[in-house]
Amino acid sequence: MKILLLGSGGREHALADALSRENTPVELIAAPGNPGIADLARLVSINANDPHEVAALAEQEQVELVVVGPEAPLAAGVVDYLQQRGIPAFGPTMGAATVETSKADTKALMMAAGIPTAHAETHRVASEAKAAVRSRFGAPVVIKASGLAAGKGVIVCMTEAEAFDAIDRILDDRVFGEAGAECLVESFMTGEELSLFAIADGYDVLPMIGAQDHKRLLDGDEGPNTGGMGAYTPVSLSTPSLVDDVTERVFLPTLHALRKRGTPFTGLLYAGLMLTPEGPKVVEFNCRFGDPETQAILPMLTSSLLEPMLAVSRGARIGNMAPFMWRSGASVTTVVASGGYPDAPRTGFSIHVPSFGDDVRVFHAGTKRSGSELFTSGGRVFAVTALADTFAAAQQASREAAARIVFEGAVYRRDIGWREAARVSR
Repeated sequence: MKILLLGSGGREHALADALSRENTPVELIAAPGNPGIADLARLVSINANDPHEVAALAEQEQVELVVVGPEAPLAAGVVDYLQQRGIPAFGPTMGAATVETSKADTKALMMAAGIPTAHAETHRVASEAKAAVRSRFGAPVVIKASGLAAGKGVIVCMTEAEAFDAIDRILDDRVFGEAGAECLVESFMTGEELSLFAIADGYDVLPMIGAQDHKRLLDGDEGPNTGGMGAYTPVSLSTPSLVDDVTERVFLPTLHALRKRGTPFTGLLYAGLMLTPEGPKVVEFNCRFGDPETQAILPMLTSSLLEPMLAVSRGARIGNMAPFMWRSGASVTTVVASGGYPDAPRTGFSIHVPSFGDDVRVFHAGTKRSGSELFTSGGRVFAVTALADTFAAAQQASREAAARIVFEGAVYRRDIGWREAARVSR
């Protein structure tokens, strides 16, 4: 089966890795891909955000499925155009992708549908947003850019002054560009975060195992917010009963609301949850596989990813499909980033990557090849995933493998999964 995979990051490398392990023989084409994906796929240089270029490549190669990795092609309507051309594509349409591309619209949809989430207001004028903080929310409070901000548009503010600064940066300074044309002022929720993925056919979902992401740059959850410095799975708090609860109270009502709105969602629906004392509440939705959670989750998968992807892309229902199957043990992913990340990553440095055993996967995220040499080319350079029979062993193996990757200015956390480690040691 010939498959076209769109994207160039660590998430796409993990997707390529999972698809290459299918029982069905797969020929992968990646656009534009990266040096790691090049070991699994043929790379083609196109603009993955251009619906016409993507469709032309898909038709030229006669692919049977297009898998869209990042959010930008979804927001650009790539899936809409592929569907018009009769090309099966895994991912939501532009209208359904607003669950991620407009936090304001999605918050309104959730509140109208009774989906558990934090109270929020949407503002376009900084003075009005500040008045909301001062008179109705107080601190701590969460300030969010409404649009796409590469996973960095959410600012947790512990004081009123921090909230005012965040509002100015988003609405007036436009540090997130047009993503900050409007912002959300949102009630602060207490609890532990959980990422839950589910393949959706517009009506039903096939959920995956829960993972936990680490957004802060430094150990102990210190430093600036990033796109994600690591993740692990499974999370002991993510019990089967909790997944059932999220399915019934979050996923299915959201799909119903999106159908009712005329934008049915098919593809991968990602719920970022806060496990509060009152139960799970939605922090945000994403319309695609999360990064770096995908790099932790997919190596644990022992059943087919392609089968439900194909079913959804062809308009079939997945309600009667068998649940996903997973290997025992744990998976821990440590991101190795460039110095200066996330604000001003310094790139262009030569990289040394040693050989690892089968239970360590090194997913490329920000690399480029020049001749036989590998160089850094982005903020997050690698996602280093280790699989082991126990969480403690996976955590140690991931940390040690990350330490063996060498380039100037490399930064990584040494405590990915620290909350789980504390639970395991009790």
